[in-house]
Amino acid sequence: MRRDSITALRAATLEILKKEIAGHDSEPAGKVFKNVQINKDTPAIALLNAMDNVFGRALSVNCTFCHVDGKWDDDTKAAKKTTRMMIQLVAVINTEQLSKLPPNRNGQTPRIGCMTCHRGNQTPGNAMLP
Repeated sequence: MRRDSITALRAATLEILKKEIAGHDSEPAGKVFKNVQINKDTPAIALLNAMDNVFGRALSVNCTFCHVDGKWDDDTKAAKKTTRMMIQLVAVINTEQLSKLPPNRNGQTPRIGCMTCHRGNQTPGNAMLP
């Protein structure tokens, strides 16, 4: 039930943001949005979709978990800073480590993502013990 309500909140926020960027959705996110530090060249609509489908779903959170509502470029929330570091961590693991493994039975190079550790939780649980 909780995840359904969070999904609905994210969907409502994304709908508003998609209307705000209408006509610019294929432009680079770094041009359309303020304070984009990672994935600047990603199309703006793809960045919004990733925030929903990748980050939001993997952690079962709403947009305001990382962002200040209505002040999307604000960096005061620690979760936003952590997310940037985690995006870079996942990229390094995928490109520098997992790329060395042979393809899996589907012929693809193994990859990880947010869901690998978070599995629908805000914290990765026992996946990252000190």
